[in-house]
Amino acid sequence: MIGKSYFLLALLQAVVSGEWRGDTPRDVTAQKGLCARIPCHYSYPSSLANESRDGVWFNSEKVKPWAPLAFHSKDSKHTLPRFRHRTRLSGNLKDGDCSLVMNDVTQEDEGPYFFRIEFNHQQSYSFFPVTQLHVSDFTDKPSIFPAEMVAGKPVNIHCTFNTTCDGTVPTLSWVTPTDVPPSVSDSTTQRGDTLIYTSVLTLTPELKHHGENLTCRVRYPSVSSERTLTLTVQYKPEISPESGCTQMPEVITCVCAARSNPPAELTWHLPLANLSGNQTHGRFQAWQVADGQLVTGSLTLRGGEGEDETTASCTVRNRHGEVTFKMYLWVRGGGSGDWKTWLFTSGIIFNAVLAGFLIYKCIQKREVVTEKRTSATQDTTVGCSQCMAMDQDVDGGAMTPAPRDVSKIQAGADLGRRPPTKPKDPLYCNMQKVFIRDAGEATEYAEIRFH
Repeated sequence: MIGKSYFLLALLQAVVSGEWRGDTPRDVTAQKGLCARIPCHYSYPSSLANESRDGVWFNSEKVKPWAPLAFHSKDSKHTLPRFRHRTRLSGNLKDGDCSLVMNDVTQEDEGPYFFRIEFNHQQSYSFFPVTQLHVSDFTDKPSIFPAEMVAGKPVNIHCTFNTTCDGTVPTLSWVTPTDVPPSVSDSTTQRGDTLIYTSVLTLTPELKHHGENLTCRVRYPSVSSERTLTLTVQYKPEISPESGCTQMPEVITCVCAARSNPPAELTWHLPLANLSGNQTHGRFQAWQVADGQLVTGSLTLRGGEGEDETTASCTVRNRHGEVTFKMYLWVRGGGSGDWKTWLFTSGIIFNAVLAGFLIYKCIQKREVVTEKRTSATQDTTVGCSQCMAMDQDVDGGAMTPAPRDVSKIQAGADLGRRPPTKPKDPLYCNMQKVFIRDAGEATEYAEIRFH
């Protein structure tokens, strides 16, 4: 509005003073495939205010016969074929606006341009210096306005592209994850000389889409560009499979791990206290560590005297929700374990000593019995081969003498002793040595007396 007022003021001054005046820049740069706009304003003598006029743009550095025309307001047949249907004036010549707009700019369009005004072929005026048009590569990109994405909740994502070219309408499109069905709505708004093209994508993200790419692309007939957004999907905490407890004789350690976005806060709930971070309460010790979206908490219970058991739970919470993991802790105290271990060890040692003693006595007893059997066998062989056995009858008291030819009796044979008639009759034996000389030989006998 200020620029237009300034232009009208300059035009009024020019009309009053009767001067020709033009205002064009020396250089203009346009991107390939877009449009080029050369601003132009002019003034003329007041005597020509009611005269009809034509505007002409030359693609040349100076006025010369058959100079190439980029635009002619009265007859486009006079323009070069490559400019036809691509050039136009953005304003009204009667208002002193001679700005040129050129659509779908190519590298061939680079060069000098100047404007000429013609009044009924009677008076004309060319405005210098010329404007040099430069063409660069297409670098403009659309803009994506990210919104907070929460798993399972629909969200709208906006993509916009701004341009001052109102000729060729660009096309906005989306490249989404393959399993996201697109729902798109397009609109166009204008703010001053700027046109704003907007595309709105509606989608429902899931946790698996976290880290995937979302692309918005703008396309003109000969050029295109795009902008990519990496999706950040937020979600409530989820307990990880590595959560659980590890039991040892005098200590138990429980681990609670959860993933979430944004990172969550972890709290241990005990019967008489709540622990978070790195804290100690009695025989409970808690610590916590965060690594990106993973938070891990550990709770350790050390045994005291006797046994101890309790129920604990960990709660993991962020602004999208919370989850609780419960566990049972049981630990045996160090004193009770030492006493039972000592008792168990003592029992093993006692049993080993007792078994060794019994084995020793058994071996000793076997050796004694063996010695006795050997001694008895030897005595029977020597003594009983020449002995007199007497069997005393309990009732009658009679004795049975040994056989005369006792030398013929085999060792260990029954020497005529008749067995007791009653199992309960006692049997006694006295050993005596008897020496008998017969035929010049001395024989030793063992006399056995049974009582």
